[in-house]
Amino acid sequence: MANQLTSLTKFTENLFRYAYMLFPWFAMNFTERKYKVSQYDKVIEILEVLKKDRHLFFGDNGEFEEANAELSLFYDTLEPGGKGQANADAMDHYRQAWKLAYSKRAVLQLRGHESKMMTYFHEVLSGGEHIHLAELQSMARVVGKDVIRIARLVTLPGGWTPKEALTESAANLEKLKTKVFGDGDGTPENIIDARKKDIEEYQRYQQALRDYKHIASLRIIEIFDAKDWDTVIDSATLHKTLVKEGLGEFLPATFRGRVGVQPSGYPLTFYTYSGLELEAPPLNEVVMNPNYGLAEKDKDYKTHPVSDGAYYCEMKAVAGETWTKLYTLEYKRRARKQKYESVAKLGKQIEGVRTRMLKHLKSSDRGTWVRALMCLFIDHTCARIGNTASTKNAKKTYGVTTLLTKKHAKVHDDRVVISYRGKHDQPQKHTLLRYRTRDTVKKKPVEYAIAEKLAILIEEKNEHIFTHENGKPFTPQSVNEYFRATKADPENGLPEGGAGSSCTVHTLRNYHATEMFRKFADYYAAKQKRAPAYPDVVAAYQGRSKTKTRSGIKGIIEKIAKMLGNTPAICRKSYIEPRDQLLFFKRWDYRPPDGLIHDLFVDEAFDTYGLDGKPTSRKRFKFDDDRGQISQMRQKVTK
Repeated sequence: MANQLTSLTKFTENLFRYAYMLFPWFAMNFTERKYKVSQYDKVIEILEVLKKDRHLFFGDNGEFEEANAELSLFYDTLEPGGKGQANADAMDHYRQAWKLAYSKRAVLQLRGHESKMMTYFHEVLSGGEHIHLAELQSMARVVGKDVIRIARLVTLPGGWTPKEALTESAANLEKLKTKVFGDGDGTPENIIDARKKDIEEYQRYQQALRDYKHIASLRIIEIFDAKDWDTVIDSATLHKTLVKEGLGEFLPATFRGRVGVQPSGYPLTFYTYSGLELEAPPLNEVVMNPNYGLAEKDKDYKTHPVSDGAYYCEMKAVAGETWTKLYTLEYKRRARKQKYESVAKLGKQIEGVRTRMLKHLKSSDRGTWVRALMCLFIDHTCARIGNTASTKNAKKTYGVTTLLTKKHAKVHDDRVVISYRGKHDQPQKHTLLRYRTRDTVKKKPVEYAIAEKLAILIEEKNEHIFTHENGKPFTPQSVNEYFRATKADPENGLPEGGAGSSCTVHTLRNYHATEMFRKFADYYAAKQKRAPAYPDVVAAYQGRSKTKTRSGIKGIIEKIAKMLGNTPAICRKSYIEPRDQLLFFKRWDYRPPDGLIHDLFVDEAFDTYGLDGKPTSRKRFKFDDDRGQISQMRQKVTK
């Protein structure tokens, strides 16, 4: 799945491809641990080609000069058909090469699967107590289908396999579940009772559950590999297989489409019949959408069809009655592109929109000036528009249209303060100065104008702050009608027209977030005398915690999230133009961090991040891709 980071760059794909091809040789000659290797005569043919071509697969970066030197010595001493002592020197050089490369891994900017694979290979080759052979074998699919069989040639001492381990893990989990819940299930109520009764027993159950899911994931990938299934398979066929294995819970019986596997996160990836990947795994109870694919433009947002034929299926939450619609990644990318096209368009209109709103603030028509005030307030504070449904939840949250006069507003001689709890339970506080001096009006004329009009509405002491003459609050729809109106429309309560925007008022939040990020990116680049180190760029972007040896840094994402009253993750994913975020790293020829790639559904093997031209070349990771002879030798093993 693209948002689980399954793709590798060309460099890391080649690095791990060679690591997998050499692993059966290592296992055969590693006397400290009794690995078992099958079809070793086929492996010898690949080793002979490797020894002849002498590829230095750690790349040509100067940081890996010592590692490549050890790799050269490895090729010098390698005896493909030899065993044990005959390859002792080659073994020492190969392990030393990986040790040196692992110590310099930060230079490679590894992320996701790449980081895990580098660590797992290091663990295996260093001969440590903790090894992840099963995980390495499951990850071979990420490198390429042609290395899967090579990885599966090796088995652990004692013949440990995910299939056998799964049976033992399932029995242990069932035993602990009975101890913790008795005859009941893990409902929210039962979990609360179990934690109160015996927290340590409950924690043991949770660990057993995590272990079971991990081993189940390894077993599912093992099934795919053993059956030589291609990238995806029909969901009905896979469901029958998983039910026989006792793993039917991982694939809802009612899901219809195609399914693949991935080595981390949830083990299965889900696709439509046409091959479009879904944004998340449909779990628990699933209902397919009979209208999927029926296009009908929505008059307001031009993104979601009225018949809602855009989503592929719905899934019910494990606890409660909430249903979530799941879309394809392709649809999410398209919707995101449309959203930021609207943001860009607003950026070109913003000065004219603000001029019209300030003009309407002086209108004698209440419906005009109050809605102009609401839009100016959102523009100035980045507050949400709000909705009535959010005020009726268990945790009541508010926005501009639902703000309460008595509960949320205070008027002082020199300021107006609006305090409330916003979405995601984030506390919000907006202070607007209203000093009655010429200097204040001159320095902050818009803030002063907003504060004065707010004070008038608050002093009316209606239940809500922003209301009609009859005391009823304005709805989000009516505010958006004003914000988008380009001409007078007396019949709809707009005798003087509206702000004349091409989008909804919520887009102001995206506009401010993106503008703040752009200004920071330019400022950060301007103050650099030389190219900053990758960790420093990441810290400037997402921040870093304080430790004993370094100071903490609040990243730009955290600052924007505070401005929006949101979490950094949602801010990064939903409010800042993706292209600008990716350009921030591309400017220094660096790879974006995991979180950004995950949130934006970017697949590095195919996406250019929507940027013009080709991605910047990364010269330090150039690699000779002439592997014709090696590929031919691999075919003898994989056939």
